Amino acid sequence: MRLLIAIAGAVSMTLISCAVGPPAPITLPTPPGPAARPGPWDTTYALYNPALFGPERPLADLIVAYGLRLRDGKLEDARLLLNKAQRRLELWVGRRMIKAYRIQLGQNPTGPKARQGDSRTPEGEYFICAHRRSTFYLALWISYPNLDDARSGLEAGRINQRQLEEIAAALKKGECPPQDTNLGGRLLLHGQLPEHTARLARDHRRRPGALRPGFEVGDANPAEVREFYDWTDGCAALFNPDIRELYECIPDGAPLTIVANGPVTPPPTR
Repeated sequence: MRLLIAIAGAVSMTLISCAVGPPAPITLPTPPGPAARPGPWDTTYALYNPALFGPERPLADLIVAYGLRLRDGKLEDARLLLNKAQRRLELWVGRRMIKAYRIQLGQNPTGPKARQGDSRTPEGEYFICAHRRSTFYLALWISYPNLDDARSGLEAGRINQRQLEEIAAALKKGECPPQDTNLGGRLLLHGQLPEHTARLARDHRRRPGALRPGFEVGDANPAEVREFYDWTDGCAALFNPDIRELYECIPDGAPLTIVANGPVTPPPTR
């Protein structure tokens, strides 16, 4: 809600005029390897190069600065690109990359999801099918399984023809597909590790001055995080300030592309 108030308080003509936007994004070649390192006990740590994330400004400010259009409080023409190997979630509006977010993946981060319990993040074309509160703060639901996942699952004997048809019917209506098949489900873009939130909340209560202006008690400051371990069951986790602004501004139906690895677009400089 504070994000929407901040936007509404800006000069309204900025939002509806044809503003001068940032320079056209320059895409770097696909990095040769993942932005990750092995940790103890078969864990993997995501590595965050600060030059490739951000800009470290609230999305509300960027919406005003770039003259982006809203409909019912949500960004028009928004789409998301999730690069698993580089631990990046990019927010695009039309052909313009707006902001890159730090993510963590499932405990088995390599390879596409195939079945329930494999702790993998899927790969392919999806969309945001629901907004809901979560054990992990806030969540945007991913429309997994998609038709390709369902067809592969049918060929592998993990689902039957009736289940494939139910998945196809839900996707056609723009709804979340069935989440209780052997393909798995309940895959989300969600907030930070609850234990991390609890530790930060204790610190913020002991030292109120440690809380960055505009942040809530328990929020991590994404700009200060250089690495964090993969910990989910296949979801993509963000830090709470990041999921909060996406939750408020990304509409249901926004396309989400998930790739194993690919080119990297640095954040705009203005």
